Amino acid sequence: SWNCNTISALYQLQTRIHSSLITMNLPKYNHNLTFCAHLGQKPSPEDELEERYLLDSIQWPGPPPRFATPSLRQSSDPVHSVFTILPNKERQEWHIGDQLEALVQIRDFQGRPKRYGGDFLLARLHSPELGAAVAGTVVDHRNGIYSALFPLLWVGPAQVEITLVHSSEAVAVLKHLREYRPDRVFFKSLFRLGFLSETTVCNMCLPSDQHLLCNYTDLYTGEPWYCYKPKMLSCDTRINHAKGGYLKHLLTNNEALLFQRFVVFYT
Repeated sequence: SWNCNTISALYQLQTRIHSSLITMNLPKYNHNLTFCAHLGQKPSPEDELEERYLLDSIQWPGPPPRFATPSLRQSSDPVHSVFTILPNKERQEWHIGDQLEALVQIRDFQGRPKRYGGDFLLARLHSPELGAAVAGTVVDHRNGIYSALFPLLWVGPAQVEITLVHSSEAVAVLKHLREYRPDRVFFKSLFRLGFLSETTVCNMCLPSDQHLLCNYTDLYTGEPWYCYKPKMLSCDTRINHAKGGYLKHLLTNNEALLFQRFVVFYT
């Protein structure tokens, strides 16, 4: 004798209960890069070549191996860092169409020049008076020195602004999280058959030594996707998909210090 509103309210309540409990039973990932290597389809030679090209194109320099444990005192500090606008090689002044170059020297919190690259810098040339701005190109020389190149597009005053978004040490921490904690963003799916429903964790990669898996890998593209199999329901009773949330407290205290609010230094 239940009406549709009653059933809908019960369903929403049950979904909220499952959502609140799901974070309590997240899988413990092994800290290696091979626990999901056996999942998904073997890529074709063309796909392997494309994957290698994409990985090479986003390759980012990082600290030497001895800096595996980040130290704030040895990380990049914008307060101690400096940059210099290099003189025009052709003439004493700049014209529209010329290129302005600034040389950036990154130093650590002890004021010592950095000897390796990997810092995430943003460069901007702007004129508050004219309301004009242009983004610069940053070249990492991988020795603590960077070149910021700007096209000159207007006549009048201009300011160079360099922003340290992340130090090379912070970038290394983000890379470690990307490679070793694929579960930092987790998803969930609801399985339902009649009045019986279960919610399980889903992701591109799940360790299979804890629970049985439901394989939803795309047969055409080979894109992997897995959910933990419900205890009482079959894999074909899956009815929806949603983001479960973000795992917290993945950083150590020393690593968290590397992600303080960025500082802008300009001239």
